Amino acid sequence: MISISSKNCIWNWPAIKWVGILSLFLTSCDLPKEIGSDLFSVEVGLNYTDSLSIQSSTVLIDSIYTNQTGAFLVGSHQDPILGTIAASAFTQIANVDTLKSTEASILDSLKMNLIYQSFVGDTTQKQTISIYRLKDSVSRAVDYFNISTLPYDPTPIGTHSFYPRPIKAKTANGDSLKYDTLSFKMNASFGRELLGKYTDKSIAAGGAAFRDYFKGMHIKSSSSAKAAIIGFTPTYSVMTLHYHNPNDTVKYAINYYFSLSTALVAEIHGRFNQLNISRSGVLGNLQKPGDRIPASQSNMVTYVQSGTGLATKLEIPYLLNLKGNKNVAINKAELVIPAADSYELSKTLGTLSLVETDASNRTLKNSYGLRYLLTEGGAGIQSASFNTSDKTYSFNITTAIQNIIANNRKNFAILVTSPLTSNTAGYSRIIGDNIRYVPLNASKIKLKVYYTYIAK
Repeated sequence: MISISSKNCIWNWPAIKWVGILSLFLTSCDLPKEIGSDLFSVEVGLNYTDSLSIQSSTVLIDSIYTNQTGAFLVGSHQDPILGTIAASAFTQIANVDTLKSTEASILDSLKMNLIYQSFVGDTTQKQTISIYRLKDSVSRAVDYFNISTLPYDPTPIGTHSFYPRPIKAKTANGDSLKYDTLSFKMNASFGRELLGKYTDKSIAAGGAAFRDYFKGMHIKSSSSAKAAIIGFTPTYSVMTLHYHNPNDTVKYAINYYFSLSTALVAEIHGRFNQLNISRSGVLGNLQKPGDRIPASQSNMVTYVQSGTGLATKLEIPYLLNLKGNKNVAINKAELVIPAADSYELSKTLGTLSLVETDASNRTLKNSYGLRYLLTEGGAGIQSASFNTSDKTYSFNITTAIQNIIANNRKNFAILVTSPLTSNTAGYSRIIGDNIRYVPLNASKIKLKVYYTYIAK
């Protein structure tokens, strides 16, 4: 702890507040002798410390939402520390243009076009993608998590083996991006079934009637555990039914979309990702929400990963020692969290958030969702972006630390998580739409505190 009372300082409101207290002493009606004796008995100053003990650990949290994410995650990826992750997607699909086939119409093909968005892992490994028919519909009114599932018919309606060929160019050109496409034919029997739905006008028109008839798809891949997890965008991916009529040279096509919206609803279709995780080694004991592994058991490295529920828990057991027998006002408190040397920029989480926790190691909640730390001077979600220059995330948590000091709170603990979002109702939650992660250097995490004190 370093006293900075003799150095040049920027006085903010807490410092000014104590100056105001001193001015009361100086303008009181006491005799000069009494004023002098009081002043010499008061200790006032500004202090700074970055030596508070911070205990760090990796924990497994629950309630990782994967519904309405921006990518279908499909495939398998193995990390030597984080374990093996197998990802698959559940989604609705429907047409918006009316199917206008006839009894005489002839199927040409039913083609699936999945547009690559991202990937993690080894794309030189062969994968076999299979598409299954759901028995129950995905609902936009239901919250789905990374462990959620729905029943599906075990007979695939489409299968294709391939070597992933992800994004060719991600350079923005105007307002567009260039993506690559995984294109393959679905089963002809399923194509003929769709072609015959002209007989039911409501189903042929698409929308809700079609979704009632065809509940949706389960998209999964079988591959080596050391392969890759591919992210496909639902926004641009599409399934197209191609057909023609006898003695007609015109080729007809109708699209079935994974993503549909209206002027009133941002997204009509429901979807979610399922993530199955198998861990061993140093993180092998993280099997259920609340499980915890201290940094001392993981080579002083802790982890945060989107989608799988890995978070870093921070505890500051001696924070109240700042007070001692003094009155303390926090001028600024900055939490600085450095990435470990083993981080990979291409896989690193660009933003982290802070959520309150307790001895259960779970995210604490209130009526608005997660009990996240607020931004300074606002009501938004406290978050920090990765600084590529010094390889750190920095959070201004002045108000939170001041409240702890003022209310003598003990056992204060926070979770460092993947980014939080809020839905249209303002309900905060963690959305796991990828498996990006960051290892954190637990031995160099610091809480930098500038504070004003007054004591007798």
